[in-house]
Amino acid sequence: MKRNHDAITLRLTSGPVFVTQDEAVSLLGVHPRTAGRWARGQQTPSPARAALLAILSGQLVPFPGWQGFGFRVKRGPAPGRRPFAVLVGPDGREWLPDDLTAWRAVRGIG
Repeated sequence: MKRNHDAITLRLTSGPVFVTQDEAVSLLGVHPRTAGRWARGQQTPSPARAALLAILSGQLVPFPGWQGFGFRVKRGPAPGRRPFAVLVGPDGREWLPDDLTAWRAVRGIG
């Protein structure tokens, strides 16, 4: 029986990050067997691959001073319910793209 939903633990300097085997396969294009070995601990991804996987899965924002920030995928309103990403701060506050544009305009940035 295939267990493609088993978690892969990525050990980063910012702390552990967890992704599923399916996420590793779809985001990085690795072979499912490789993702399975990572999940079972038989092999570890390189630090560069681990960081890239954490960034692409939305669990790590790769900019200095942004520790604790991440992304969360939400569903839009009916009828389309299209998914979109929000930036989530360490305090749990969610920032939409329009919020950041307004913040920059108020401060005269960009």
